[in-house]
This record gives sequence, C-alpha cells and structure tokens, in this order.
Amino acid sequence: AEPSYQTFLMTKTGQRIVYDVGPRPSPQSLAHAVLPSDMIGKLIVSLVIDAIGSASYLIPLAGEGFDLTWAPVSMILVGALYDDVMPNLKYIALIEELLPFTDFIPSATLGWLKEFAPSIIDEAKGRMGDAK
Repeated sequence: AEPSYQTFLMTKTGQRIVYDVGPRPSPQSLAHAVLPSDMIGKLIVSLVIDAIGSASYLIPLAGEGFDLTWAPVSMILVGALYDDVMPNLKYIALIEELLPFTDFIPSATLGWLKEFAPSIIDEAKGRMGDAK
C-alpha cells in the first residue's frame, strides 16, 4: 500500500488533500486520480460499475432505493473515466440509474467502447491486411 500512497501524494490531487495548497479537489478528480487509465483496467472498472448498477435487480423492492444511492457514485466514476471522450456520458449514467427498469443499459461499458473500439477495429483491419 505504501508505493500507491506515495504515487498518490505525487499527484496534484493527492497534494491538495494532504497539504493545504489550494481548494479541495472534487470527487471526480479524486476518482480520476485513483482509477486506471489503461484499456484493460478501464474495461474491468466499467464492467464492475455496470454490474453493481444491475445488481439492484437482485433485491426486488429495495433495489430502487439502492439505485438512488448508487446513481451519484456511478456518475462520478463514469465521469472520471470517460469525461474526455464523452462528456455527457456521466449524465446518461445518472439518469439510467435513477429511472426504474433501465439498469440493464451498460453505460460505463459503452463509454469504454467509444474510447477503445475504433483503435481495436483499426488494429484488427491492419492484422487482416498483413495476413493477405
């Protein structure tokens, strides 16, 4: 845990939290500082976000109450992951969690597809061209 703490302290967000060097960071900038930025890491986090959002179907009546709690957390996480690719996706994730019977929409995974699918498709086309 010590290396990750040191790495976090080296970031601008970490310094704002620990030391009094300016305004406190927003929840989204905190999440951005600790979430992965690589393709596989973002995919795993996106799948977990969507799985937690869909888990409310497991508890028939209490699930919608859980959605009210999970919606802002999901919005912060999705915004931290994909705000540079799709700035409005965080609002879609919020509305998707708040509206009943819309939890099946994988909004975080759709953000991952928007960010990484074009490069994956281009790489696959290149490999298919090389194989000929």
